[in-house]
Amino acid sequence: MLDALRKVAARLHLTGTETWEIVAIFAATFFGSIAVVAFLVVRMPADYFSSHRRPGRGGLIGAVLRNLIGIVLVLVGIVLSVPGVPGQGFLTILVGLMLTDIPGVRRMERALVKRPGVRKALDGVRKKFGKAPLEVE
Repeated sequence: MLDALRKVAARLHLTGTETWEIVAIFAATFFGSIAVVAFLVVRMPADYFSSHRRPGRGGLIGAVLRNLIGIVLVLVGIVLSVPGVPGQGFLTILVGLMLTDIPGVRRMERALVKRPGVRKALDGVRKKFGKAPLEVE
């Protein structure tokens, strides 16, 4: 692994310090994105994906802020999805979409969560933190 890193660094004409700075940024964004997604999954109400649950209304300012944060997360997720950029791009895009009021997003969310692998992963994270499994109808 270190030999491959040295070869890449030599090819890009990076010093040892620059190489380790890049490795540190890589690790920080990778583990940071995992931590943020896990935090949001744990904080999510168990009935978030229920068909009877209506998204909360936070007023105009709340809706604008929620949509702006969602759009920023979608854009960050797109960047994280580029090969060579560390992080959970797909999950970040999904979290960003969940925050927006785009028509059809709730239906897409429920369809994704109904997939056995996705459901198992989400419920596994929630179980580690003592949270109830998600209710999906």
